[in-house]
Amino acid sequence: MKRPHIVKTLVLVAAGLALAGCNVTSDIGGMFSGKRGSDEARATMPPPPSEETTGSIAPRPTVATPPVQQPAPQLSVPVTATPVLPGADGKDDVARGREEFRAGNYAAAESAFDRAAKMNPRDAEAWLGLAACYDRMRRFELADRAYVQASSIRGPTSEILNNQGYSYLLRGDLARARTTLTAARNKDPGNRYVQNNLQLLESKERSAKGTSGATLTR
Repeated sequence: MKRPHIVKTLVLVAAGLALAGCNVTSDIGGMFSGKRGSDEARATMPPPPSEETTGSIAPRPTVATPPVQQPAPQLSVPVTATPVLPGADGKDDVARGREEFRAGNYAAAESAFDRAAKMNPRDAEAWLGLAACYDRMRRFELADRAYVQASSIRGPTSEILNNQGYSYLLRGDLARARTTLTAARNKDPGNRYVQNNLQLLESKERSAKGTSGATLTR
């Protein structure tokens, strides 16, 4: 084999290079070891960039984005029912009218009953109270109209006939008073208001005839 000859030749070449000032020891060893470049040469190379060795991935810095401006919610206005004011249905005015009537405040009572009748023309109580006020105020023509309205709603009840009979007593119309009060008693024989008005009628009739204590024919 020619290998010793080759080795000898290489040694001679190396010696020549050494005389020329070249360091090739590592290179010659690398030729036989199969490595490229010497350890010294590799040591002078810059180290590879370091990598993350913990296994974790550093979070990428996030850039804060400005929040999207949402339109302000439109507040809906709650729909509320129209409040019912006192006396809106006429019932409060009827009650107020009765209180004023009992207190003898007939003008105030008439105003309350009149409002009630205008709010509810079919309220017989309002018309009946209005008629009673007109009787006390001696406005009998208006009283008659109010009685007609009350009768058209309820019919000729004992209560309405009794009030009408009393209205005739105040006017001094004793004949119509007796006819009306008698009709009221026939409808409700036990009604004490009718009985009281009949007794008052008899007293007036006696006074009119000038015969005290006379028994009236019924």
